[in-house]
Amino acid sequence: MKYRRGFTLIEVVVAIAIFTSMVLLSTAALNQAFKQYKKVMDEGVNLWKVARNFWIHKSASGMLFYFIDDGTRLKWYPYFVCNPDVISYVSASPMADNVPVVVWIVKERHDDNYDVVYYELPVYVKKQQELEGDYQSGRFKKGYSFVIIENVSSVSFESYVEAPVTKLWDWSREYYGKSGGKLPKYLRIAYKKDGLFNALMLSISTNSTIYQNPTSI
Repeated sequence: MKYRRGFTLIEVVVAIAIFTSMVLLSTAALNQAFKQYKKVMDEGVNLWKVARNFWIHKSASGMLFYFIDDGTRLKWYPYFVCNPDVISYVSASPMADNVPVVVWIVKERHDDNYDVVYYELPVYVKKQQELEGDYQSGRFKKGYSFVIIENVSSVSFESYVEAPVTKLWDWSREYYGKSGGKLPKYLRIAYKKDGLFNALMLSISTNSTIYQNPTSI
């Protein structure tokens, strides 16, 4: 009568070691696959962030010299507003076949912090008072909007402009095209988030800063 030979202790230990190694390798491969998946999904989610950055930069660089007269049609100036609460200008909408739009970049309360929000509405022929009325009445919120920067503890708006008297360029927290007669070269949105100071810089087309009186065109 023949007896079937069983496995030795060494053979069992070796088999367990091989099996354990295979499980560990499979787990590592699976974890790597999940990391790759998460990376792809994060990049996909961040596409909207990229689109927003593209939009705001194209909006600023496409700023238009939107002429407004002082009521006498003898003096014209570009529509532009920069103060502690809002930046407003007219631009060619980057996603709507360059349709002229009036833009408002405002800071809004979000719990104990602020959000910086972009709004735009189509503009045709409007006076300064009408554009100001759109802002003061809140009608500007009926247009397209998105959040540029969210949940920050402080925000300041600045424009890089030429001083009317000295003709020197410098950063200003309050500037109006009606008094300055020119558009700025740059915009800066400075903010503080998680204890760190940051700034979003927006460049404006050089051609938009050239003054032209429409009465001479």
